[in-house]
Amino acid sequence: MPVRKSLTVEASVEPATKNDASKPRKWADVAKEIQKLRETGVTVPEICEQLQVSYVLVNQLVLQSYKMAIDSEAVFQRQEEMRLQG
Repeated sequence: MPVRKSLTVEASVEPATKNDASKPRKWADVAKEIQKLRETGVTVPEICEQLQVSYVLVNQLVLQSYKMAIDSEAVFQRQEEMRLQG
């Protein structure tokens, strides 16, 4: 997954969690964190950057759109494998 750069010099939001980057995360935990951040007014691109999750997963969770039906957990697991490898 490519590195996403912020438009500002300083991050506007502090990281919500200090997870060990070498351990795989669970989709249920990340989904809860996405919902908490969204409720506080954090934008989707900022959430993606902060949690290192693809835009597609965050956007689908936020919109809960039937038009974007993907297997979120399977996609997340594949992205976690890629995140941990590189």
